[in-house]
Amino acid sequence: MQNLFTIIFRWLARLLGIFLFLFFAWFAIEFGIDDPSKMNPHLMKLFYSHMLMMFALVLVWRFELLGGLILIVAYSYFSIINHTFWTNPIYPIFFLIGLLHLLSWFFRYGMRVFKGQFSPRYLFR
Repeated sequence: MQNLFTIIFRWLARLLGIFLFLFFAWFAIEFGIDDPSKMNPHLMKLFYSHMLMMFALVLVWRFELLGGLILIVAYSYFSIINHTFWTNPIYPIFFLIGLLHLLSWFFRYGMRVFKGQFSPRYLFR
């Protein structure tokens, strides 16, 4: 049963990640990206937090723990800059994807801590 939850968490997070990546890539292609030298500092911070979240969506396919942590940190940074946690229905999905990947990693490798079988190599899986 635990293995089934792990698989569901992982693939739900991956499918949501594919959706978000394609959604934001479509907007970047459709509307383009502003010249960074003409953006104010607030918009630059939002832009870099978006790029960090996109990078984490790619990274999470190979390194689930690291990508999930980066997603949560990048979304938290985005929320602090934007002064709201629930901006619209799209952005909190980044946080949800990060949590799902962390849960998937925990059920696959983190449970071994309690069994005494944990190894540092599990941190990069």
